Amino acid sequence: MKLVKVIGSVTSTIKDETLRGFKLLMVSTVGTDGKETGDYFVAADTVGVGEGELALIVTGSTAKQTQATKGKNIDATIVAKVDKINLEK
Repeated sequence: MKLVKVIGSVTSTIKDETLRGFKLLMVSTVGTDGKETGDYFVAADTVGVGEGELALIVTGSTAKQTQATKGKNIDATIVAKVDKINLEK
């Protein structure tokens, strides 16, 4: 899983049939400090996160393992909204 921040949305009126019904979001990977690390993904949202929120994504074949994405042409899926990160120092 990767920790990401939602930085925008992607609109696509012409797309593969398996992508219909998914909200596509532009996300950026972030460190535990919340700062962007420079990797970007377009991810299918399965949990309802919004811009500026932290989330967890899975990529590759794992992105097709959720009930909503099984058999779909998806390479990155948002699977959780992050409410809080606790780190021991």
